[in-house]
Amino acid sequence: MCARYTLTAEEKEILKNNPYQLIGAYEPDANIAITDGGLVITSDEPDIIQQMSFGIVPHTASSNVLTFDTWNIRSEEVMEKKTYAPLMKHRKTCLIIADSFYEWQKITDTDKRPYRFTNERKTFCFAGLWSQWINPETGEKHRTFGIMTTVANQTVGEIHDKQRMPVILHRNEELRWLNKKLTVEQLLEMCKPYPDHMMNRTQVSKKVNKVSTKKNPNKGIELIKPYNELVIPTLFD
Repeated sequence: MCARYTLTAEEKEILKNNPYQLIGAYEPDANIAITDGGLVITSDEPDIIQQMSFGIVPHTASSNVLTFDTWNIRSEEVMEKKTYAPLMKHRKTCLIIADSFYEWQKITDTDKRPYRFTNERKTFCFAGLWSQWINPETGEKHRTFGIMTTVANQTVGEIHDKQRMPVILHRNEELRWLNKKLTVEQLLEMCKPYPDHMMNRTQVSKKVNKVSTKKNPNKGIELIKPYNELVIPTLFD
């Protein structure tokens, strides 16, 4: 599963790797969680980078409040789910820009150790699907996205007990994921584990465990620092 990820790169770095028009202001975020905003490129508007909310709200929903898990989409089952099958059928694919994601290693029932996962690129893209819900009273558009997942590689699987990971696209796959002319089968062929030798993992502070709120923000760049840089060694460590 992938319910928390980051995008902390400078705006110029994001635009260097994704040379499109950025709509709206960009703020680095070391703790993007469900219902937070993320930067997305869609198959319908492939020349712009726009903000959307994390967690798909179906266009048929009665409100834009999430009522079940729609932030992760199992690629093996996507065509079996009534929420996602129409999105795949109509090629509502998207790229979700990131520079890392978090997973937790279960130590005990009450203790989980967070790890940050990166790869050889400064920024990369998850494969995703997106949807648009329209407020029936105001006509306001609310766009949302979810991240495709696949079986975990060893780097992630040694940490994540459910053996899942987000689908990270190779650079040469990104435009293909947005290609509306590809079949569903061709799209799903890209939903595979990212190679182990291209990934790294780093233990980070448990401070990242806390989801950010307006009253208690938790978005600081210190969240991505390796745990051993934050701990002061003692004679008893």
